[in-house]
Amino acid sequence: MPDNQLGRDGYYRRTFLAGAAAAALSGVAEATASPLASPDSLPPGLAGQIRDWMKIACLPGLSIARLDKGAVTGSLDFGVANSETGQPVTRDSLFEACSMSKPVFAYGVLKLSQAGLIDLDRPLAGYVLPSYYPDDPLIRKITARHVLSHSSGLPPWGDENKPESFKPTFEPGRYFSYSGEGYFWLQLVVEDITGLGLDPFMRKYLFEPAGMRSSVFAGFAEIAPRAVFGHRGGKVAADQGWRNVLGQTEALATKWGKPLRDWTQKDWLRAGAELVPSSPPKRLRFTNAAASLLTTAEDFARFTSLSMDDHRPAAWRLSTQLSRQMYTPVIPVQPGIPLWWGLGWEIERDKKGVLFSHEGNNDNRFTCYSCGNPHSGKGLVILTNDGAGFGVYQKIIRALTGSDPLSFIANVNPPHV
Repeated sequence: MPDNQLGRDGYYRRTFLAGAAAAALSGVAEATASPLASPDSLPPGLAGQIRDWMKIACLPGLSIARLDKGAVTGSLDFGVANSETGQPVTRDSLFEACSMSKPVFAYGVLKLSQAGLIDLDRPLAGYVLPSYYPDDPLIRKITARHVLSHSSGLPPWGDENKPESFKPTFEPGRYFSYSGEGYFWLQLVVEDITGLGLDPFMRKYLFEPAGMRSSVFAGFAEIAPRAVFGHRGGKVAADQGWRNVLGQTEALATKWGKPLRDWTQKDWLRAGAELVPSSPPKRLRFTNAAASLLTTAEDFARFTSLSMDDHRPAAWRLSTQLSRQMYTPVIPVQPGIPLWWGLGWEIERDKKGVLFSHEGNNDNRFTCYSCGNPHSGKGLVILTNDGAGFGVYQKIIRALTGSDPLSFIANVNPPHV
């Protein structure tokens, strides 16, 4: 049973495939709309341009949701969920949100902090220390705040069979260095504190109260018909992450009497040991706070709206103070550039104010982007099902705003890494 790595997390820059064989996607579908949106809600001609860009890039499917004054205005859905079957993308299609999983999980962690169940500044080693981590003094200094702001010094991903691969590259809190590894460690801490697997934790603290009924951190059989397939170069990818092991894991879930979406990391390790007894894995990341969220564009837009200032506090929401920490600068991405990371979101500032955002890429099968202005309440979510989606959503952002976000053009890998 292989360990699904789920990609480099979001900063892979796929070149836009200008001039690629458009015939590979000659059947790209027209845009379909939710009851809250229509192609007319885009600037004149943009829907047609999107279809053209998708054909050139061999991008099978795409879904867009917009926010205005903190309210979701609906989704526009283009193309197909599966290039082999021609199944169309609809408002109910579930895309992998890739690294955009991170701010969603960050919201849950901040809810735990608000409840007094986790201290953002207590070293994570005081809660749980993975057995495959080395005995390193810097590791013992890493906190949840470091993880959420990507200032832990941990690598993007380590190799659990090579303890030295997890050694931090700097004193925690000193620099920015993007890390999915830290998020996975924090997931283990949350599971230990709450006794809940990742998905039931997020259902309790975010999905159910926020009405995010189409969001899940664990792929399972009931949602498979709605789940979009990942593609590369316009063709269905051979590796489909959670789908590749679904038959085996669902059989174990039935045998154990525990639904797959409720599994903890301990359950995944138990499954690995049962399926591959000769070489039981030390960890499995099919359910992964850094990258395994499945959602719709409208659902993710609902989440994005929670960082808008117009959202008045409610019992289940974050306090204003904690919510604003998500888009308050903690660490600069690179000295001299007005680009920072907060507790979950990337942040940039210009004359127009604050923009928080996040990108995502799972193994070049899915790419996505989300952004919002917390003061105006305007925001955008774009989900795509191919690595070529980066070039397309970059063009859409430029068409809608007249410029590129700084994160598209800045060097996000600091010199010290």
